Amino acid sequence: MKAYDMMSNYTRCILTYGLQTPAAPVVAREKKRKTQDSNDINTSSGPPKKRGKKGANDGPNDHKPPPSKNTAVYVSHLPLDATVDEIAERFGKFGVIMEDDAGEPKIKMYADENGNFIGDALVVYFMEDSVTLAVNLLDDAELRLGDSSSVMKVKRGDFGHKQTNDATGASAPRRVVDKKKATYRIAKLKK
Repeated sequence: MKAYDMMSNYTRCILTYGLQTPAAPVVAREKKRKTQDSNDINTSSGPPKKRGKKGANDGPNDHKPPPSKNTAVYVSHLPLDATVDEIAERFGKFGVIMEDDAGEPKIKMYADENGNFIGDALVVYFMEDSVTLAVNLLDDAELRLGDSSSVMKVKRGDFGHKQTNDATGASAPRRVVDKKKATYRIAKLKK
C-alpha cells in the first residue's frame, strides 16, 4: 500500500491544492475621533439634549418614579378569635404571602388600645396579581368554610394617608431596608 493511499482526505487536499497559507498579521486600528469645526459648536445654552425617545416629558424635572406595587389587601369583619395561621392558610391559596425578617407571614392584625383584636387585618402578598385574585374571590366569602358568621370583606390596601404629611405636603421619609436581607428573603420566596 502506498503512503498516498493512507493519507486522510484533508491532508491530500492540502498537498494537492496548496491550501496552506499563513494567516495575515492583525494590525491594530486607530480610533478616529470627531473634531469640532467652528460650524459644529453648540451655541445654545443649557445642558445638552439626551438621545432617546422624544416625548412630552423632555424636561429635567419631569421624571416621575414608577408607581409602587400595591401587594396588600385589607380584610375586615374577621371573627374576633381568628389567628394569623388561620388567615395565612386561607389567603395563601391565592398567592405567596410575604414573610417578615423572622420568616413569619406578613399579616398585621389590628388591635384596640387594650390589645384586643378588632377584626381587621392587612395581608401582604409577594406579587400584585395575587391581590386582584384575593379581592375577586375572597370578598364576601367565609374565613371558616360553612360558618356564616365568618363572612369577611376584602379590598385592596389603601396607603394614601402615608404618602404625604398633612401640614407640609412633603413625602414621608422612607424606611431604611437592609438590601442583603431583602434580597435573601426575595430569593427564598421565589424558590
